Amino acid sequence: MAKINIVGVGPGSPDYVTPAAKKIVKKSEVVIGAQRCLNLFPNDIKGETRVLTAKNLNSSLKFAVESAKKGKKVTLLSTGDPGFSGLLHTVLESGLVKAEEINVVPGVSSIQACAAKLGISWGTATLFSFHEGNVTAEEKNQLLLRVKNGETAIILPDLRAFPPFEIAGFLLKAGVHKEMPVFVCENITLDDEKITSSSLEQVSKQTFGALCVMVIRNQISK
Repeated sequence: MAKINIVGVGPGSPDYVTPAAKKIVKKSEVVIGAQRCLNLFPNDIKGETRVLTAKNLNSSLKFAVESAKKGKKVTLLSTGDPGFSGLLHTVLESGLVKAEEINVVPGVSSIQACAAKLGISWGTATLFSFHEGNVTAEEKNQLLLRVKNGETAIILPDLRAFPPFEIAGFLLKAGVHKEMPVFVCENITLDDEKITSSSLEQVSKQTFGALCVMVIRNQISK
């Protein structure tokens, strides 16, 4: 079986697609990814494509494995970086392939791009992903603990599972000060990029787009 490539395509702008990602895609016979990921490679994809959706995720992974077993060069495109709230965890959890059967090409995560825009050293922040399946009481309490300890939290919310206004509401009810500084980066690196500087109380009353990163900022990290 040929190794399956899982390639990070960055936060959204073609400017953030790495040369390594393009090189892998050009050599691939099968490229699978969300439509917005495929659109980042208008002149690079030479092989067969398959649009990845939430509904066909399992069947697409099986198709990828079957193609790799036939000796084809297969690439899965992952938004951001595959290792953080990306496809790597999904692929490994599927049980269809082992870690040694995968080649991971890192990409720029939206959390990196957001931290850069805000001038935050994200190595000193705590990262959270609250996408569906990750919203547990334990994770929520970890977020609360980190915020109350004065740490900066960088969060990937999910509009269906745990959107920014619910995150803010949870922290407010738990006693976090209403004026706690909060930033929300929407559509980071895209033409319609928007960065909102706000407070916990204000964010609890606002809605944001699906492609957003929420930052609860410890003033020490300025």
